[in-house]
Amino acid sequence: MTNRFSLLYVAVAMILSVACNNAKKADRQSDSLVFDVVKLDTVASYSKDANSPTCDINIKLFYAKGPNAHIINDKILKSGIFLDDELKRGEKKTVPKAVDIVVKNHIKSFKNTCKEFMEDNIEIEALSKCYFNVESSYSYGRDSIINYIAGYQSYMGGAHGWYNSFALNFDPKTGKLLQLSDILAPGSDSKLTDMIVAQIAKAHGYSTLDDLRDNEGVFGILDPYIPENFVLGTDSVTFFYQCEEIGPYAVGEIETKFSYNDLQGIIQLKK
Repeated sequence: MTNRFSLLYVAVAMILSVACNNAKKADRQSDSLVFDVVKLDTVASYSKDANSPTCDINIKLFYAKGPNAHIINDKILKSGIFLDDELKRGEKKTVPKAVDIVVKNHIKSFKNTCKEFMEDNIEIEALSKCYFNVESSYSYGRDSIINYIAGYQSYMGGAHGWYNSFALNFDPKTGKLLQLSDILAPGSDSKLTDMIVAQIAKAHGYSTLDDLRDNEGVFGILDPYIPENFVLGTDSVTFFYQCEEIGPYAVGEIETKFSYNDLQGIIQLKK
């Protein structure tokens, strides 16, 4: 009898121990910052006609869940991935809800554009290849900083489509979005700007800023500057300018990359 009781006690104790460990594990997971994703793949048609113009819509947008997730998600929605006319600023929505709003507004805009084309006697076939795509990804860079990259592509008629990318770097402990002022050593702006210009010029086969301006139109009417889009990777820092930010559309996005060794005394990450 005593042995049976002892065995039963041990069994119950083991079950309780496993349950307790699972509960603690669940608590730890709920206390961790993780990412979920909103995926959407649909086709919007202007009408039920078989030859009706259509717009392909593809969304893959990661968003944070857990501690400080609301801070990160708010910055993601305000980064410029979604245009002002797609999502009103100030709307406090979850990311899934925001995506739903954006898609509905984009479909509405697409149908209005089709209607305007018809009213202006413009060939509506010009809208037969419309699309709206949002793609995102995340990784962990230097000091576990969260590197979040998102881009969109859109075409609603015209000579060509439009695309842009955005890079966001978050402190994993606080959810704070890191700005240039958070990573640049005082007085290092000019040196880094010169390094970026030199790398861009070399990539296009030139040695001076004047040649870059005259032949490619890059920084044609602007003084060189450090872009706000950057990625603090594990081994290097990537800076990039968006399409038409510093040059013509044909040049596209312009990217430069430097190792942390190259940026000693320029990049300073606070522990």
